[in-house]
Amino acid sequence: MKKDRINDTEKSFLSGKKRMDKLKVLMKYAGISVFEYFPDSDRMVLYNEQLEEEKEIIPFLGQLGQICTIHPEDVQKMREFLLGQTLGTVELKLLKKGHYKRVLLDALQKEEGDQSVIGCIRDITEIRKREELLEDQARRDSMTGLYNHDTGKLLVNEYLREKRMDASSGLLMLDVDHFKNVNDVYGHLFGDEVLIGFSGFLQSFFRKEDILIRTGGDEFVVFLKEISREALEKKVSELVKRVGKLTFSKRDFVMSCSVGVCFLPAGLGDYSYEQLLEHADLALYRAKIAGRNQYAVGEKLIPLDTGNKGETAVKLLMDETMEKREFEIYFQPKISLHNYKIVGAEALVRWRRPDGIVVRPEHFLPFYEKNGKIVELDFYVFEQVAAFLEKTKRSGITPVPVSVNVSALHAEDPQTTRRYLEILEKYKVDPGMLEMELKETDTIRYENIKDLLRSLQDAGFHTALDNFGVGSSFINLIADVPLNDVKLGRGFMEKCEKDYRGIGFLQQMIGMLKSLGFQVLCEGVESARQVEVLKTSGCDHVQGNWFSMPLSAKEFEKMLFLPGEIFCRCRKNEEHSTGGEA
Repeated sequence: MKKDRINDTEKSFLSGKKRMDKLKVLMKYAGISVFEYFPDSDRMVLYNEQLEEEKEIIPFLGQLGQICTIHPEDVQKMREFLLGQTLGTVELKLLKKGHYKRVLLDALQKEEGDQSVIGCIRDITEIRKREELLEDQARRDSMTGLYNHDTGKLLVNEYLREKRMDASSGLLMLDVDHFKNVNDVYGHLFGDEVLIGFSGFLQSFFRKEDILIRTGGDEFVVFLKEISREALEKKVSELVKRVGKLTFSKRDFVMSCSVGVCFLPAGLGDYSYEQLLEHADLALYRAKIAGRNQYAVGEKLIPLDTGNKGETAVKLLMDETMEKREFEIYFQPKISLHNYKIVGAEALVRWRRPDGIVVRPEHFLPFYEKNGKIVELDFYVFEQVAAFLEKTKRSGITPVPVSVNVSALHAEDPQTTRRYLEILEKYKVDPGMLEMELKETDTIRYENIKDLLRSLQDAGFHTALDNFGVGSSFINLIADVPLNDVKLGRGFMEKCEKDYRGIGFLQQMIGMLKSLGFQVLCEGVESARQVEVLKTSGCDHVQGNWFSMPLSAKEFEKMLFLPGEIFCRCRKNEEHSTGGEA
């Protein structure tokens, strides 16, 4: 019996030892250590994972401020915890092996008579790192690693609220030029490569304190803290140059970007990220319509309506450009294939920048069309043409009819024809001297278009359908819409250069249109071969660089003084060229 009792005692001891060993293993694995604090003597005892006394500190609270293992920010938290002024768990930073570890302090529930505070210390450094990593990932764009738009906006707004009044800063809006073409030509995988490479370049090019954001697609924002205007413009100028030198796996790809710059001078407050972005967006439009691969600086920093960001920005730019009369009208002659004389011209708008550079319409018209400002631009161009016709008449020059482009958006306003007539009355010009051209692709508002064209014809204007053959329902269109002339798009010219089927189709199309009573003009004529095909096909008039590039008003006015034989030289060149080809 006694032996049994001994065995039971041994088993109990062994069992207790085993549990203790397991506990130690678990504590070590979980990174838990134990402490005991005696308030009466201000003594702190630290135990290791083996529950062996490792260190004693006395006095503890008395020298807490000098204990370098505790982060200075956490000294007060430790004091309140040990004195029972803080309930529950406390997170602190403790210095271990030269690095601060994130730990949690838990106090065990005291029983009656306990003279000490017993608790455990849990190392949560890795947990916090994983949490911070996940949090950081949620704040960043998954492809490029830059801040996402929401996070970037938050960070910029925080800085703007707290910034010093004597600090100036800048915000850039960047756009990869023609990025859609990159995806279309090289594929989306290469498009991703470009975005990632561009993002990496931005991270290396700007300072660590600057805020880099991918707002979506190929658009990026960079906020630069505490920078002068001079330094900002120098930085952006260098950026545009360096982007063109970036290399990618497709060696024939050359990258460029456009940048809009908003500078926030010192002394100005109460501006938000949204307002700065709107001004940068306006400047970006300037850079794009000026030909891209450059930067533009927003000159006026004024409060804007952030509810209509793009619309407001473009409206300011377009109104300003027309107000400054920066648009010029060019004229491309229309030539008769019967006698090679000028029978008319098409009015084409160009933007002459303050620096003298002339910008082609494909660089700025899409922005007008997108934002509805094309309507006012149409009226602006029309008035310039009316003024030109009046001037040539006063100068003793026999004017020729001029065609002007009319957006389909005019069809939504029943007063459109009246406004055009009021302009002509101002300059005493006959409506028959104007031909109103609508693109076939603009005929989506079918009934409204019909009403507009009928109204224009009733007022004495000629009407024409531009870019014919591009849309899908052109046969029904010409049979039903009131038109005088039809202009074939340059796509027909490109086809007749390639194969005989293209020539055959062109001849059939011209024949059909003429049988319906239309005069036919073909645009985009670039070669003697095209002229010959059009002559044999019965085309009435042509327009293109083979005869004349678009001319300024002064150049076109001089041409009207010259005899019609000027284009006979083109005819001789044409006959010589075609003879040589045969």
